[in-house]
Amino acid sequence: MAGRVTAMDIRLLVATLPEDVKLAPWCRKLGISRQTAYKWRARYRAEGVEGLEERSRAPKRQPTRVEPTVEDAVVAARKQLAEEGLDAGPASIHDRLVARGLPAPSEATIWRIAVRRGQVVAQPAKRPKVSYRRFERSRPNECWQGDDTHYPLASGQEVRIINMIDDHSRLNVDSLAVGLCTSARVWEAFARAASRHGLPAEFLDDNGRAYVSLRGEQPVLFQAHLARLGVQQIRARAYHPQTCGKVERFHQTQRRWLAARPAAATLAELQALLDDFRDVYNHSRPHRALGRRTPGTVWAAQPAAAPARRAEEPAVLIGASLVGPSGAISTSGHFVIGLGTQWAYRHVTVVRRGLTATVIDTYTGEIIRELTIDPNRRYQATGRPRGGPARAKKV
Repeated sequence: MAGRVTAMDIRLLVATLPEDVKLAPWCRKLGISRQTAYKWRARYRAEGVEGLEERSRAPKRQPTRVEPTVEDAVVAARKQLAEEGLDAGPASIHDRLVARGLPAPSEATIWRIAVRRGQVVAQPAKRPKVSYRRFERSRPNECWQGDDTHYPLASGQEVRIINMIDDHSRLNVDSLAVGLCTSARVWEAFARAASRHGLPAEFLDDNGRAYVSLRGEQPVLFQAHLARLGVQQIRARAYHPQTCGKVERFHQTQRRWLAARPAAATLAELQALLDDFRDVYNHSRPHRALGRRTPGTVWAAQPAAAPARRAEEPAVLIGASLVGPSGAISTSGHFVIGLGTQWAYRHVTVVRRGLTATVIDTYTGEIIRELTIDPNRRYQATGRPRGGPARAKKV
């Protein structure tokens, strides 16, 4: 059985035909042009059989092709972003090159470079991002999203991270490292965030028992405190994590950043890492969903919203404080509120409406003291005999 005729066989046949043979009939029979036949014969005379090998048809000069040094800069920027635990997509690479004053190709060109250099793994089964419907609130503090995620310490112990972000700006208002995610610790994270950024009008969370009670049951601590402040709490639909998609996506970005660093040995070390990441995320990392602006920039671009005003004066959450050894706390209004030494070193939260203030135990929800602030006195005395017991009432 005769072997299959290859392209090289045809070239060799044409190149070795006698000089006086008419090429036109042969070209018609073989299905090639006369220009091709003459090219093969010329190459064969000049280089022999090696001249008949297939050659690249790419132009010797490509004016639009990116310089090798620029390609190397793109590859290096992507590698560095990945090592830092940050997003390493084309937009992030472009921003990194611009920030360093280097030539920055378009995002499409950066993508092609990454594919050509083997830095991108194809995921054809992945749902395209264009199929998602994006929504966001129109102003900062119209709504916060909250959720918790896991983190393994260096010892292997799994702890939790409570994350809260602003729906409009994606600002990471707080991240708190805790051993267990209880309602008191969620309230602590909220109080820390509100003391820095003010109260949101709404708070969106899933149906975790640390955030909300079962319908018909007594509200959990966090839920009760939100109601007292006039913050509307919104429950996500069960088994539908897309409702809290912004904070869920934030978990992924945060975990990638943490994974690029040595595992924290203690909650204190983890909290230090979370504080560092919050600063990077809010003020140094451009966000794709924000038009490559940082969350901090978007947050500051508009006045923040607040809980809906009622007939009474709106509440202001002054924040969580540690009672001093003398049994008093200082507030942001330059007032000192006396509580009694029996409350020394307790974590409390102060809610203020005009001149009316309520001091609440952050972890138990007990109301420690309710008072009307005397604006003519810096120290707001307890009004009880020194050392007298304070009666606390449940929320």
